[in-house]
Amino acid sequence: MFLLIMVGIHAQNVRVTGVVSDAQGSLIGVNVHVKGGTTGVITDINGKYSIEIPASATLVFSYIGYVEQELKVGNKRVINVTLVEDSELLDEVVVVGYGYQRKSDVATSVASVKTDEMKSFPAGNVGDMLRGRVAGVNVTSASGRPGSTPSITIRGNRSISAQNTPLYVIDGSVSDGEEFSTLSAESIESIEILKDAASQAIYGARASDGVILVTTKRGAQGKMEVNYNGYVGIQSLWRNFDFYSPEEYVMLRREAMANDKGIIDAREMSISEALSDDVMKEVWASGQFVDWEDLMLKNALYQNHDITVRGGNDKLRVSAGLNYFDQDGMVTTGSGYQKAAFRLNVDYKVNKWINFGVNTSYALTKSEREDGNFTEFITRTPLAKVYEEDGTYTKYINSANDVNPLYRAQNYNREIKNNSYRVNLFLELKPFKGFNYRLNTSFYNRQQEDGEAKKTDYPGGGATAKLANNEKRSYLIENIFTYDVPFRDKNHKLVLTAVQSVDHTQSKELGYSTASLPVDMGWDFIANGEFSGKPVRTFSENNLVSFMGRASYTLMDKYIMNIAVRRDGSSRFGKNNKWGTFPSIALAWRINQEEFLRNVSWIDNLKLRLSYGIVGNQNGIGNYTTLGLANEYRYEFGDNMYMGYLPGKELSNPNLKWEQSRTTNVGVDFAFFKNRLSGTIEYYQTRTTDLLVKREINSVLGYENMLDNLGETKSHGVDINISGDVIRTKDLTWSLGANFSHYANEIVKIDDQVDENGKPLSQPGNKWFVGEPINVYYNYIPDGIYQYEDFDIKRNPYNELEYTLKPTIDTDGDGIADKALSREDNVKPGSVKIKDINGDGKINADDRTPISKDPDFTLSLNTSLKWKGFDFYMDWYGVSGRKIQNAYLNESNSGGSLQGKLNGIKVNYWTPFNPSNEFPRPSHNTNVPYHGALAIQDASYIRLRTLQLGYTFPAEWIKHISLSRLRVYATATNLLTFTDFKSYSPELTPGAYPESRQYVFGINVSF
Repeated sequence: MFLLIMVGIHAQNVRVTGVVSDAQGSLIGVNVHVKGGTTGVITDINGKYSIEIPASATLVFSYIGYVEQELKVGNKRVINVTLVEDSELLDEVVVVGYGYQRKSDVATSVASVKTDEMKSFPAGNVGDMLRGRVAGVNVTSASGRPGSTPSITIRGNRSISAQNTPLYVIDGSVSDGEEFSTLSAESIESIEILKDAASQAIYGARASDGVILVTTKRGAQGKMEVNYNGYVGIQSLWRNFDFYSPEEYVMLRREAMANDKGIIDAREMSISEALSDDVMKEVWASGQFVDWEDLMLKNALYQNHDITVRGGNDKLRVSAGLNYFDQDGMVTTGSGYQKAAFRLNVDYKVNKWINFGVNTSYALTKSEREDGNFTEFITRTPLAKVYEEDGTYTKYINSANDVNPLYRAQNYNREIKNNSYRVNLFLELKPFKGFNYRLNTSFYNRQQEDGEAKKTDYPGGGATAKLANNEKRSYLIENIFTYDVPFRDKNHKLVLTAVQSVDHTQSKELGYSTASLPVDMGWDFIANGEFSGKPVRTFSENNLVSFMGRASYTLMDKYIMNIAVRRDGSSRFGKNNKWGTFPSIALAWRINQEEFLRNVSWIDNLKLRLSYGIVGNQNGIGNYTTLGLANEYRYEFGDNMYMGYLPGKELSNPNLKWEQSRTTNVGVDFAFFKNRLSGTIEYYQTRTTDLLVKREINSVLGYENMLDNLGETKSHGVDINISGDVIRTKDLTWSLGANFSHYANEIVKIDDQVDENGKPLSQPGNKWFVGEPINVYYNYIPDGIYQYEDFDIKRNPYNELEYTLKPTIDTDGDGIADKALSREDNVKPGSVKIKDINGDGKINADDRTPISKDPDFTLSLNTSLKWKGFDFYMDWYGVSGRKIQNAYLNESNSGGSLQGKLNGIKVNYWTPFNPSNEFPRPSHNTNVPYHGALAIQDASYIRLRTLQLGYTFPAEWIKHISLSRLRVYATATNLLTFTDFKSYSPELTPGAYPESRQYVFGINVSF
């Protein structure tokens, strides 16, 4: 009977309530759970919780950035808890590759991305969300097309021939940008970016362009939590240019023709003569003009839905997520993107020293592509015939057989489908205190089907199709040993890490193309067509074997030293240089821990960092380049054709080795006024050697060139991150943040060729110039437009005006100009002025000069405001000094030649009655000399990227419908843009798929 009574007492549950807060006020989202059990809740917006548990239980209160607390319930029914910040946030754990470190112990350049701020920008690609979040990380749009992947570089470019893309590591598995693009922001726990060589060196041969570490969400002990986040939005067009109106377009034609005929006043040129096409005359007379942009582009919808489930107990923890994203394209036909992704992470604790787990992910994407010529609508005349009498599209819009873009689009179809999955299995053993062994295995597979079909009526050919099937597989096995060395003297901390890994990657491709199909059957029936060539079948593979060691030592929580070395062996390189060694060292000094600053209350953190390291780059070489490649040839023998192979034109080089980057990084981390102001300032210098360049060799050997390690570049830059809380009270928090980046690079040498003075030679043909940046245009520098006052004007015997440039050059130094600039073209008022760069008094090809494409700096500003249930977020992003060549201000086939044959971007061109100093006079029959120099525009801009307003409902309002959290929000992106660049985007030429302005409404619900 006594035992039954005791069992009844222990089995009786009680309800415990309370409030969890910190020094500033109540905390939302604190995990409150029973120690060793599955029962748990989270605090509401007011920090309140209520939980029913056994009276004998122990409650655990945990929150990121705070010291965990355990309290026995006993006879208490109200338990209020005040959490303490974990060493003022300095003990926050960050991912550093093959392990974790306390933030206070990090001596290298590792930047953490605030995922909450990142998710405020609604996008289908996580890369777009990173723009402006971290100093030194440059994200630029490759296209506004749905599903497009942005270009990401970390601290600029280093190689002149290889890709300058970062390495992606997802949950410890080396990945690529394609897999990264399929991630959902809701599935991500943290993102760390390794920016200096000392932090990157642990990834050795693949880390020279930076490393992006992604950690996905894992299950947590406590009550199962279900979260839904979804939004719908509309995309609208933004542009920073005008088209010529029908009247302006006709006037442009008249000006161009009048100029060719020597007629000063274009109004003397009749409209009938200017409109040589019968269709154009007919449309002009009717006044029924065409707005091509309105026909080709439209507002478009997009939507995103995420469901995540997390929970577990002291044995099993599970996190699962499902994401669906659907974006319609703004192009009227044939454009869109869909993505469905699933992720499951499971951790199981067998006993106190054995854990194992599995991370699985699956993603399916489909991208519908428009015809690549769709932007020709920009150049189409508004005096056009779009529809036949029966309402169908015309094939040609005028008598000159200019193709109707709508007709072309409806007869074209392309779909790209990607099917990918990853399985990551791991086992952890902790046989004794401080020691951890982890076996990490991973398998990744991605299959792609790329189908293209042109219908019978497609301009320029009949029904044709193409189909390409690609597959990529990668296998990874890693043995990771970590030992946290125990010291009796707590002033010493030493963590040793050793890694051995094997990485294998293989790629396959099978492609078909047909010259014609019997009918419009598409690529699914490509076998029924007549093949224009034999199927393409390729296979390639590469292996990487690696060993790595790292020692992280901390003395008295003041002095920090990290030493690492990695050795990689790659199948890509020559037999004489298969292996590369990549060492690094990083030192840090926490000055605020010294006695002379320990009592300075307003200094919470002050740490100096210095690092040096060497990393490699194997991306500039193919899998079989060092072996020597053969080319395929067909030959006829008798009545038959045979296939044979001969050595290629490139001589193999068994001595090829890694491109290597050596980086020195100096930084300071600070936090003041109880962490209300914090930030990082860094300066770095990088020297990259052994760049892969093709060396020309004597043709007597039967080869044209050989790839060799010859080039060298250098770069430097500054990264600044600052954030602070202007106001921090119980009900109101106002935060500000900013980051600034500046970097510059320079080519030191290209190959071993030198001039008569022993200086390295440039290669203008490749646009590589010693002493200049890596990415440049090679063109003339415009200096305005010639006006009448720049000439001596007279009439010749034929009563034609002759223009002679006035002297502008002082040859004898007497202060009086006595020589005119020499030009090879027929210069006259309205011609483009060009700067005489070399000062020889002549304008010719020698006056071309390198013009850097890279920005001088980038700047991001953000602010967030939280008041009770309301939250507000805004960020601005700016780029200064970037140059982009705008073909639509130059090339004849893009309407930029001012010939009047095509429409295009409206510019302020020169006429006798409008002496503009911006663009030259039109010419119908010829391209205006040096016009191309005007197409290189300053693409600096500042943009309001994100504006978001949200409201979280009080817990007492929603608890009756079984919700723990309910938030609604509205977001606008790319709302305002200030730039002089004439395009649909400050980062893209008008010929690219337009970027959009977006308006989003969303809801976040937790159960």
